[in-house]
Amino acid sequence: MEFYILIGGLALLFYIISLSRRVHHLEQIVKGEIAQQSTQVDYLSQTKIAEGLATSVSASPSQPEIGHDQTGPNAVDRFVEWAKDEWLLKLGALLLLIGFGWLTSYAFLNNWIGPMGRINLGLIAGALFIILGWWRIKNYINQGGVFLVLGSSTILLTIFAAREIYGFFNPLFALVVMFLSTAFVALASVKYNNRALALSSLILAGVAPLLTNSPNPDFVGLFFYLFVVVLGAIWIVVLTGRRELTTAALILVTFYSLPHLLFFSSAVDKGALLLFAYAFAVVFFFTNTMGILKLKDKNISPDLLTAAGNGIFLLSWILVAATEEWKSLIISAWAIVFIVGAFLIFKATRRKEPFYAYAGVGIAMIAAATSVELSGASLAIAFIIESAVISLVTFLVLKDIKIAERMNLLLICPVVLSFASIASSAWSTGVFHRDFFMLLILSFTLLGLGLMYKENVKEVEDPEPRQLNTILLTAGSIYAYILLWLSLHAGLQNDNQAVMISLVIYTVIGLITYFYGLTNEKKSLRLYGSLLIGFVTGRLFLVDVWEMELAGRIITFFLIGALLMSTAFLGKKKSVSSLTNNGQ
Repeated sequence: MEFYILIGGLALLFYIISLSRRVHHLEQIVKGEIAQQSTQVDYLSQTKIAEGLATSVSASPSQPEIGHDQTGPNAVDRFVEWAKDEWLLKLGALLLLIGFGWLTSYAFLNNWIGPMGRINLGLIAGALFIILGWWRIKNYINQGGVFLVLGSSTILLTIFAAREIYGFFNPLFALVVMFLSTAFVALASVKYNNRALALSSLILAGVAPLLTNSPNPDFVGLFFYLFVVVLGAIWIVVLTGRRELTTAALILVTFYSLPHLLFFSSAVDKGALLLFAYAFAVVFFFTNTMGILKLKDKNISPDLLTAAGNGIFLLSWILVAATEEWKSLIISAWAIVFIVGAFLIFKATRRKEPFYAYAGVGIAMIAAATSVELSGASLAIAFIIESAVISLVTFLVLKDIKIAERMNLLLICPVVLSFASIASSAWSTGVFHRDFFMLLILSFTLLGLGLMYKENVKEVEDPEPRQLNTILLTAGSIYAYILLWLSLHAGLQNDNQAVMISLVIYTVIGLITYFYGLTNEKKSLRLYGSLLIGFVTGRLFLVDVWEMELAGRIITFFLIGALLMSTAFLGKKKSVSSLTNNGQ
C-alpha cells in the first residue's frame, strides 16, 4: 500500500512540475505582450512630443517616475519574490524530502534494507537530485536550484545519519563528501550568477562540520576547512560580484570562533588558531578594499559592515590568544594596517564612509594596545596624546577640517577617564602628581586643537566644524578652571582663600570675555562671559553664603562686587563716547 502511495506522490509531483512549467511559459508570453504594448506607448508618446504635445503626455518634473524603485528591494522583499516564484515546485521539494525521510525511517524499522544499503540509498538519491538539478537549471534556474539544494541537503543528512547511527566513515571522509556536494551548488551559482544558490552553498558548507559528529574535534583541521570555504566564497564574489557573500563568510567564521573567544573551549592550540585568524583577516581586508575601490559611486554597505566586523573579529582573537608580551605590538601593527588602508581608500575614492570604518577599526586597536600596557591616569594621558595626533595627522593628510574636527570626538574617552582624576584622593597630598598632569594635558590639548583649527573652520560654510571647535575651546577652559580650583585647594591650607581666589579669577576672565565680545560684536564670547559670571554669582548665593566663614564671606563678596560694579564705569565711558560721536 505504501509503495502505491509513493508512486502516486511522485506522479503528482511531476505533474505539478509540468503544470508549473506551463504557467511559467504563459507568464513569459504575457510579459512579452505587456512589454510590446509599453514599447508602442513609448513610441506614440515620443511622436506626440515631437509634434509639440509634450505637456499632455509627459509627467510633472516634481513627480517621481512610475515603475522605478529608488531604494531597491530589501532582503525580505527578495526572499518573498524567491518564495513566490515556482512556489509549487519548492513546496513539492519540501514535501518530497519529508516523505523520503519517512519512507527511509519506515524501511529501517521494518529492516527492508541493511545499514550499508540505507546509506547508499540516501547517497544515490542525493546524487540523482543533484544531476536532475544540473540538467534542469540550464532552462529553469529556480527549478534546477531547488533540486541542487535538495540533493546536497540529502547527502549531508545521509552522511550525518551514517556517522550518528552506524558510526560509518571517519569525520574527515564525511566532511570531504559533504563539501563536494555543496561544491556543485557553488559551481552552479557561479555559472548562472544566482544569489540564492551562492548563499545556499555557503550555508550548507558551514553546516557540514556540525554533522560529522566527531568525538575529538580537530580545531586546526576545522579552521583549515573553514579557510577553504572562505576562499571558495571569495572566488564566487570575484566572479559574480555578490559582495554580501563576504559578510556571510565572516559571520560563519565568527560563529565557529565564539567557543574559543568566550572561553567555552579548552583547546590548547589557540596559537595555531590565531594564525588562521590572521589569514581570515587578510583575506577579508583585501577583498573589502578591492571591492570599495572598484565600486566608487555605488552602495558599499556590505563592505563597510564586513570591514568593521573583520576588525572586531581580529582584535578579539588577539586579545584572547596572543601572548601578553607581544599583544600590544601585534595590535599596534594591525592598527597601522587599517589606518593606512583608510587613508589610501579615501585618497582613491574620496568617500568618507570607508574612511570612518577602517580608521575606526584602527583607532579601536590603538586604544586596545594602549589599555594593555597602561592604566589609570597614565592610560588617560596616552589616550589624549593619541587622539590629538590622530586629529592632526588626519587634517594634514586629508586637508578636510570637517573630518579632523570629527576625529576630535575621540577625546570623549579621556574626558570620561578624567572624572577619576578629578575625584582622586591624590589632591589631599599635594598639587603635582599624575592626576594634575592628566588634567593639565587634557586642558592644553583641547584648547590647543581648538585654537589651531579656529581659522580653518571659518573658511567652510558647514556649521558643524564651527560648533565642534566651540565645544573644544569651551571644554578646554572648563578643565582649566577645574585644575585651578583643585590646585588651589590642594596648595592652600585655608579652603576659604582657595574659593575666594578661584571665584575672583573666574570673574575677571568672565568680565574680560564679556566685554571683548560686546566690543567686537561676538555673541558667543558675550554669552560665554555671561555664563561664567552667572556661575560665580550663583555659587556665592547658593553655596558660599552658607559655608564660608564670615571674614572670608565679606572679603569675597566685596571683591567680586567691586569687580562687577567697575563695569558700570566702562559702560558709562562707552556711552559718553557714543553720545559725543553722535553729536558730531
